Amino acid sequence: MDVPVDVVVWRAPGPASFPEAAARYAELRSSPLGAFEPSVAAFVRELRRTSPDPSSPVSWDEALTVGVDAVIVHVVWPGQRQVLDLVALLAARHGLVCFEPARQVAMS
Repeated sequence: MDVPVDVVVWRAPGPASFPEAAARYAELRSSPLGAFEPSVAAFVRELRRTSPDPSSPVSWDEALTVGVDAVIVHVVWPGQRQVLDLVALLAARHGLVCFEPARQVAMS
C-alpha cells in the first residue's frame, strides 16, 4: 500500500527552486484557510471534476487543504503516481507551481 503524500499547488511568477518551494510548503502548512486566488480556484474546480479512485470512500473534498492562494493535495489513494501526474498536469494547465515535498521536486 502506498504511503499518503502531499503535493502543493500555488501561483508563482516563475519556476520555483527546491528551497523556495520547501519554504512555501512550510508556510502553507501553518497558514489559515481563506479565499481562492482565481487560477487556484480554476485548478480546484477542474480537479474536482475528475475521479482519483471511484471505489474509494475518500473524495477530493476530504483530500484538499485550500489556502488563500494555494492548495495542499493529500494523495491518499492507491496508484498515487497517476493522481500525482494528474495534479501536476492540471497545475501546469493553470500556470501554477506544483511541489512534491516527499521527492523534493518542484514543477512549474
